[in-house]
Amino acid sequence: MTMRVLIKWKPGDAVKARAAAAAFSEHRFHQRLPVKCKFSIYAADAQSGQRYIPARGINMSKSGALVETEEPIGVGTLVYVKARDLALMGSATVRHCTVKGSKFRLGLHFPSPLTRSL
Repeated sequence: MTMRVLIKWKPGDAVKARAAAAAFSEHRFHQRLPVKCKFSIYAADAQSGQRYIPARGINMSKSGALVETEEPIGVGTLVYVKARDLALMGSATVRHCTVKGSKFRLGLHFPSPLTRSL
């Protein structure tokens, strides 16, 4: 038994598919807002106990942030985050680490809302 499948593809379908994928990727619980502030990220380190990584904020929501650093942090790493200019601090999990030129973009997820710092 032989079965053939015929798929009809129109030239405009690729554009529609890309637009649908982009719209789907922006389905988030909280709106992301651009931020221009410095973040301090503290991650556990086997040799020194804790390492400090300065970061620049790109965007942020109630449940996460996108920051840019000069060094990578592994996906799944639990980190402590401080945003002094916003007076916020708390814990986060690294969801992704993507190379962007000579820097790294980290997607951080806040499992609980950040708290106000003094």
